[in-house]
Amino acid sequence: MPREVAIQIANRTYELACGEGEEGRVQELAAYVDEKVNELRRQMPGTPEVKLLVFAALLLAEESREARGIAKAAENARASATDNAETLATALEDLITARVDKMSRKMSGAA
Repeated sequence: MPREVAIQIANRTYELACGEGEEGRVQELAAYVDEKVNELRRQMPGTPEVKLLVFAALLLAEESREARGIAKAAENARASATDNAETLATALEDLITARVDKMSRKMSGAA
């Protein structure tokens, strides 16, 4: 059942619906957006509120894009590390098998 939550951004209160138990997260996100708007307000005094909100949205979109890029790079690095580990494991297995075979042949020849 949807829940109502009140958030504040740029000195305005907005009533929003959200999922049950998500109220705190929605308020945290709104506080983050409000923080961005306030930072921009300090950097650009006199800028109309709507422009501050647009700039904040663009900054947040840029942060999101960068975070997705970092996550993708991390996933690629993990996949590469997994591939390298599998290659190393196969090489070690081949080496151990070759050594055991060689030892078996020596022992068979000595008997």
